[in-house]
Amino acid sequence: MILAHFADIKKHANLKRFILCVTNPPAQGLDWYISALNKDSFMTSPHTKADLIARLTEVQVGVAQTVQSQSAEQFDRGTDLDWSPASYLKHLLLSNKPFVKGLGRPKEMLESAFGLSERPSMTYDALIDVYNTRIAEGVRAEDSPSVTPITFRIPEGVTDVKAYLVELWQTTHANLVTALADWSEDALDRYQLPHPALNVISIREMLFFTLHHNTVHWGDIRRGSIA
Repeated sequence: MILAHFADIKKHANLKRFILCVTNPPAQGLDWYISALNKDSFMTSPHTKADLIARLTEVQVGVAQTVQSQSAEQFDRGTDLDWSPASYLKHLLLSNKPFVKGLGRPKEMLESAFGLSERPSMTYDALIDVYNTRIAEGVRAEDSPSVTPITFRIPEGVTDVKAYLVELWQTTHANLVTALADWSEDALDRYQLPHPALNVISIREMLFFTLHHNTVHWGDIRRGSIA
Protein backbone atom coordinates (compact mmCIF):
# COMPACT_ATOMS: atom_id res chain seq x y z
CA MET A 1 0.00 0.00 0.00
CA ILE A 2 2.84 2.39 0.87
CA LEU A 3 4.50 1.79 -2.52
CA ALA A 4 1.20 2.36 -4.29
CA HIS A 5 1.04 5.86 -2.81
CA PHE A 6 4.71 6.78 -3.35
CA ALA A 7 3.98 9.17 -6.22
CA ASP A 8 1.48 11.11 -4.12
CA ILE A 9 3.87 11.28 -1.18
CA LYS A 10 6.73 12.47 -3.36
CA LYS A 11 4.51 15.01 -5.11
CA HIS A 12 3.65 16.72 -1.86
CA ALA A 13 7.21 16.45 -0.51
CA ASN A 14 5.63 15.74 2.85
CA LEU A 15 7.83 12.87 4.00
CA LYS A 16 8.21 14.14 7.54
CA ARG A 17 4.49 14.01 8.26
CA PHE A 18 4.11 10.80 6.23
CA ILE A 19 6.78 9.04 8.29
CA LEU A 20 5.01 10.19 11.45
CA CYS A 21 1.77 8.74 10.07
CA VAL A 22 3.39 5.40 9.18
CA THR A 23 5.01 5.01 12.60
CA ASN A 24 1.82 6.08 14.39
CA PRO A 25 -0.98 5.37 11.89
CA PRO A 26 -4.38 7.05 12.31
CA ALA A 27 -7.37 4.98 13.31
CA GLN A 28 -8.93 5.49 9.85
CA GLY A 29 -5.84 4.00 8.22
CA LEU A 30 -3.12 5.35 5.97
CA ASP A 31 -5.43 5.64 2.96
CA TRP A 32 -7.54 8.18 4.87
CA TYR A 33 -4.48 10.34 5.57
CA ILE A 34 -3.29 10.26 1.96
CA SER A 35 -6.82 11.18 0.83
CA ALA A 36 -6.93 14.15 3.19
CA LEU A 37 -3.45 15.29 2.19
CA ASN A 38 -4.14 15.00 -1.55
CA LYS A 39 -7.75 16.19 -1.49
CA ASP A 40 -7.22 18.91 -4.08
CA SER A 41 -5.43 16.57 -6.52
CA PHE A 42 -8.58 14.52 -7.14
CA MET A 43 -10.63 17.41 -8.52
CA THR A 44 -10.59 19.31 -11.82
CA SER A 45 -7.84 21.90 -11.70
CA PRO A 46 -9.29 25.39 -11.15
CA HIS A 47 -8.38 28.35 -13.32
CA THR A 48 -11.01 31.11 -13.51
CA LYS A 49 -11.78 33.53 -10.69
CA ALA A 50 -15.13 31.84 -10.16
CA ASP A 51 -13.45 28.42 -9.97
CA LEU A 52 -10.96 29.65 -7.42
CA ILE A 53 -13.50 31.41 -5.22
CA ALA A 54 -15.66 28.28 -5.16
CA ARG A 55 -12.77 26.03 -4.22
CA LEU A 56 -11.35 28.45 -1.65
CA THR A 57 -14.79 28.73 -0.08
CA GLU A 58 -15.09 24.96 0.14
CA VAL A 59 -11.77 24.75 1.99
CA GLN A 60 -12.62 27.73 4.20
CA VAL A 61 -15.84 26.07 5.31
CA GLY A 62 -14.10 22.73 5.76
CA VAL A 63 -11.36 24.15 7.95
CA ALA A 64 -13.87 26.00 10.12
CA GLN A 65 -16.10 22.95 10.55
CA THR A 66 -13.13 20.70 11.34
CA VAL A 67 -11.78 23.06 13.99
CA GLN A 68 -15.20 23.60 15.54
CA SER A 69 -15.66 19.83 15.86
CA GLN A 70 -12.39 19.35 17.74
CA SER A 71 -12.08 19.28 21.50
CA ALA A 72 -9.79 21.80 23.17
CA GLU A 73 -7.28 19.02 23.79
CA GLN A 74 -7.29 17.95 20.13
CA PHE A 75 -7.04 21.53 18.89
CA ASP A 76 -3.98 22.32 21.02
CA ARG A 77 -2.15 18.99 20.79
CA GLY A 78 1.06 18.91 18.76
CA THR A 79 4.24 16.84 18.80
CA ASP A 80 7.95 17.35 18.37
CA LEU A 81 7.47 16.47 14.68
CA ASP A 82 4.21 18.22 13.91
CA TRP A 83 2.25 21.36 14.75
CA SER A 84 -1.08 21.30 16.53
CA PRO A 85 -4.28 22.15 14.62
CA ALA A 86 -4.21 25.51 16.41
CA SER A 87 -0.72 26.18 15.08
CA TYR A 88 -1.69 25.17 11.55
CA LEU A 89 -4.65 27.56 11.65
CA LYS A 90 -2.41 30.38 12.89
CA HIS A 91 0.03 29.60 10.07
CA LEU A 92 -2.79 29.78 7.51
CA LEU A 93 -3.95 33.11 8.87
CA LEU A 94 -0.42 34.53 8.81
CA SER A 95 -0.07 33.34 5.20
CA ASN A 96 -3.49 34.45 3.92
CA LYS A 97 -3.86 37.87 5.52
CA PRO A 98 -0.88 39.57 3.75
CA PHE A 99 -2.12 38.28 0.38
CA VAL A 100 -5.59 39.64 1.03
CA LYS A 101 -4.03 42.97 2.00
CA GLY A 102 -2.04 42.98 -1.25
CA LEU A 103 -5.19 42.32 -3.29
CA GLY A 104 -6.76 45.41 -1.78
CA ARG A 105 -3.94 47.74 -2.76
CA PRO A 106 -4.32 50.05 -5.79
CA LYS A 107 -3.13 48.23 -8.91
CA GLU A 108 -0.83 51.07 -9.85
CA MET A 109 0.92 50.59 -6.51
CA LEU A 110 1.45 46.90 -7.25
CA GLU A 111 2.79 47.74 -10.70
CA SER A 112 5.20 50.29 -9.27
CA ALA A 113 6.47 47.92 -6.59
CA PHE A 114 6.61 44.62 -8.48
CA GLY A 115 6.17 45.38 -12.18
CA LEU A 116 3.82 43.59 -14.56
CA SER A 117 4.07 39.94 -15.48
CA GLU A 118 5.76 39.35 -18.83
CA ARG A 119 4.61 35.74 -19.21
CA PRO A 120 1.31 33.85 -19.13
CA SER A 121 0.28 32.50 -15.75
CA MET A 122 1.15 28.87 -15.16
CA THR A 123 -1.66 26.37 -14.80
CA TYR A 124 -2.67 25.26 -11.33
CA ASP A 125 -0.90 21.92 -11.69
CA ALA A 126 2.28 23.48 -13.07
CA LEU A 127 2.46 26.03 -10.25
CA ILE A 128 2.00 23.34 -7.60
CA ASP A 129 4.70 21.19 -9.24
CA VAL A 130 7.13 24.12 -9.00
CA TYR A 131 6.19 24.72 -5.37
CA ASN A 132 6.56 21.05 -4.44
CA THR A 133 9.99 21.03 -6.07
CA ARG A 134 10.98 23.94 -3.84
CA ILE A 135 9.70 22.04 -0.79
CA ALA A 136 11.69 18.97 -1.85
CA GLU A 137 14.76 21.20 -2.10
CA GLY A 138 14.36 22.06 1.58
CA VAL A 139 12.24 25.24 1.68
CA ARG A 140 10.23 25.27 4.91
CA ALA A 141 7.72 27.58 6.60
CA GLU A 142 10.26 28.03 9.37
CA ASP A 143 12.47 29.87 6.85
CA SER A 144 9.91 32.70 6.91
CA PRO A 145 9.42 33.68 10.57
CA SER A 146 6.53 35.99 9.70
CA VAL A 147 4.29 32.98 8.94
CA THR A 148 5.34 30.67 11.78
CA PRO A 149 2.71 30.17 14.52
CA ILE A 150 4.98 31.39 17.31
CA THR A 151 4.73 34.92 15.89
CA PHE A 152 0.91 34.96 16.08
CA ARG A 153 -0.37 37.29 18.80
CA ILE A 154 -3.73 36.78 20.47
CA PRO A 155 -5.20 40.12 21.64
CA GLU A 156 -5.52 40.68 25.37
CA GLY A 157 -8.92 39.80 26.74
CA VAL A 158 -9.60 36.91 24.34
CA THR A 159 -10.84 34.01 26.44
CA ASP A 160 -11.91 31.56 23.72
CA VAL A 161 -8.90 31.32 21.43
CA LYS A 162 -10.41 28.71 19.14
CA ALA A 163 -13.56 30.77 18.53
CA TYR A 164 -11.42 33.86 17.94
CA LEU A 165 -9.24 32.09 15.36
CA VAL A 166 -12.24 30.62 13.54
CA GLU A 167 -13.92 34.03 13.36
CA LEU A 168 -10.70 35.58 12.04
CA TRP A 169 -10.43 32.77 9.48
CA GLN A 170 -14.00 33.45 8.30
CA THR A 171 -13.36 37.20 8.09
CA THR A 172 -10.12 36.74 6.17
CA HIS A 173 -11.88 34.63 3.55
CA ALA A 174 -14.75 37.13 3.27
CA ASN A 175 -12.20 39.91 2.74
CA LEU A 176 -10.50 37.85 0.03
CA VAL A 177 -13.75 37.37 -1.87
CA THR A 178 -14.59 41.07 -1.51
CA ALA A 179 -11.17 42.11 -2.78
CA LEU A 180 -11.43 39.80 -5.80
CA ALA A 181 -14.61 41.54 -6.94
CA ASP A 182 -12.37 44.32 -8.31
CA TRP A 183 -10.16 41.94 -10.30
CA SER A 184 -10.79 40.97 -13.92
CA GLU A 185 -9.45 37.74 -15.41
CA ASP A 186 -6.89 39.76 -17.39
CA ALA A 187 -5.72 41.64 -14.30
CA LEU A 188 -5.16 38.38 -12.42
CA ASP A 189 -2.52 37.50 -15.02
CA ARG A 190 -0.96 40.96 -15.43
CA TYR A 191 -0.26 41.99 -11.84
CA GLN A 192 2.02 40.13 -9.49
CA LEU A 193 3.21 39.80 -5.90
CA PRO A 194 6.30 38.32 -4.24
CA HIS A 195 6.18 34.84 -2.72
CA PRO A 196 8.88 33.66 -0.27
CA ALA A 197 9.43 30.35 -2.07
CA LEU A 198 8.35 31.17 -5.64
CA ASN A 199 9.76 34.67 -6.20
CA VAL A 200 7.38 37.06 -7.97
CA ILE A 201 4.28 35.36 -9.37
CA SER A 202 0.99 36.54 -10.85
CA ILE A 203 -2.09 37.13 -8.74
CA ARG A 204 -3.73 34.10 -10.35
CA GLU A 205 -0.72 31.99 -9.37
CA MET A 206 -0.92 33.37 -5.84
CA LEU A 207 -4.53 32.18 -5.75
CA PHE A 208 -3.40 28.75 -6.98
CA PHE A 209 -0.83 28.60 -4.20
CA THR A 210 -3.29 29.80 -1.56
CA LEU A 211 -5.83 27.14 -2.54
CA HIS A 212 -3.23 24.37 -2.48
CA HIS A 213 -1.63 25.56 0.75
CA ASN A 214 -4.96 25.91 2.54
CA THR A 215 -6.07 22.47 1.33
CA VAL A 216 -2.89 20.68 2.42
CA HIS A 217 -3.05 22.21 5.88
CA TRP A 218 -6.76 21.43 6.13
CA GLY A 219 -5.58 17.82 5.88
CA ASP A 220 -3.11 18.46 8.69
CA ILE A 221 -5.85 20.01 10.84
CA ARG A 222 -8.17 17.07 10.12
CA ARG A 223 -5.47 14.67 11.21
CA GLY A 224 -5.58 16.32 14.63
CA SER A 225 -9.08 14.93 15.10
CA ILE A 226 -8.08 11.28 14.97
CA ALA A 227 -6.07 10.78 18.15
